[in-house]
Amino acid sequence: MTTWRFQAIAVIGFLLVAPATALATQQQETSATTTTRGDVIRLREDAPQEYVVKKGDTLWDISAMYLNDPWHWPELWRVNSDIANPHLIYPGDRLLLSWVNGRPQLSRKVTKTLDPEGKLEPKGNPIPTFDRAALEPFLDGHHIALRGEISRMPQIVGDNRGAPRINGMAPVFIKGNVELDRKYRVFTQVDSFGDQVLLRDVAGVRVNLHHVDLIEGELISPEREIRRGDVILQPQNTDLPDIIVPTNGAPVDGHVVGSLNARNKHGKYDMVVLDKGAADGVEIGQMFQAIRPGVRVFMDGEKPEFVNLYKPYDDISRKWRDTLRLPDQAGAELLIVKTFPNMSMAMVVEAHEWFEVGTYFVPKILTTND
Repeated sequence: MTTWRFQAIAVIGFLLVAPATALATQQQETSATTTTRGDVIRLREDAPQEYVVKKGDTLWDISAMYLNDPWHWPELWRVNSDIANPHLIYPGDRLLLSWVNGRPQLSRKVTKTLDPEGKLEPKGNPIPTFDRAALEPFLDGHHIALRGEISRMPQIVGDNRGAPRINGMAPVFIKGNVELDRKYRVFTQVDSFGDQVLLRDVAGVRVNLHHVDLIEGELISPEREIRRGDVILQPQNTDLPDIIVPTNGAPVDGHVVGSLNARNKHGKYDMVVLDKGAADGVEIGQMFQAIRPGVRVFMDGEKPEFVNLYKPYDDISRKWRDTLRLPDQAGAELLIVKTFPNMSMAMVVEAHEWFEVGTYFVPKILTTND
C-alpha cells in the first residue's frame, strides 16, 4: 500500500492512535496510570519530567511524548491556572509534569530571571494542534454533492479544438452562471454512491469574457486534462476548528462507501467516505471503528474448522451443521475531519489490517459517564 508521506499527516495519525482496549482498566500503585470516568490514562515510561517547547511542535507531538494513548490528551492538558488554554502554548515555554489528586497534569513552569533584565519581546504565534497545510489538499480538494445539484452547476462544454480532453492551451467555454473577477475551481466526478457524487478539484479557472449564451474562461494550473461536463464551483474551503478534540462517535452505524484515492484496500492515513453525515449527528472530531465481521467455525467435528464461504460445500452445509460465530473485531480507527449533510470524510488514523469499501463501521466510545 502506498501511504501519504506527508510528515504532518503521519504525525496526526501516529500520535492519535487509540488501541481497541482503551477502555480496559489497570490500577497499580507503581504504575503511571490514572482512571477517570471509566477511561485509562497511561503515561509513557520515558515521559520527560520537563520539556521545552520548540518551533514546529504541535499539541499532538507533545501529548504523544507523555501518553501511550494520546486520545486522552484533553485529560493531560486540563484547564489550570498555568495553561488556561492548551492551544496558547508558545515555543520556549517550559512544561512541567506533575500529579494532582493522583492524576498527571502538564503545566507551564514559571521561571524567574534575576538581573540583568532582558528586553521583552512578543512570543509570536502559539503552537498548532496539527499542520493544517498538509490536510488542505485532501479536504479542500474534494466535495460531495447531490446528483441533482450537479445538473444545475456551471459546466465545461469544451474548447474550439474539439478534442475530448481539454489541456488548457486554448480558452474553454462554460455553460452556466459565473461572474467576472471571481475565483472558481474545476471539479470532476471521481465516484458516486446512490444519489451522492464525489467530486475532485482538478484546476482553477479565470472567467475572461461573457458571450451571449456562453462564458469564456482560461484554465489555471490544471492537474490533469479537463473533460466536457466537469463542473465549476467556488473554492471549497474546509472550516476546521483550531483544536480537534477526539470524541465519541455519534450513535449511528453505516458503511464505508468510497475513498479519496480509489484504491481497493485501505489502511493508515487513507481518507475514506462514510455514508453518515451532519444530518445524522456526525461532527468533526468524532471517532468511529471499521468492523471486521466475526467468522464462523464448524463445531461438530473432532476439532473446530473454519467455515470457508468460498467453498460451495461449506456454504451449503453450514445451514444444518453446528456452527459458532466468533465476535466482530475492530480493524481500524476513523477520525471525522469533514462533514456534509448525508456523508462525511474520515482519516484512518490506525489500521490493524486492510479494509475495503463496503466495510461496516460503528461509533468508538472514548469516554463514559460512569
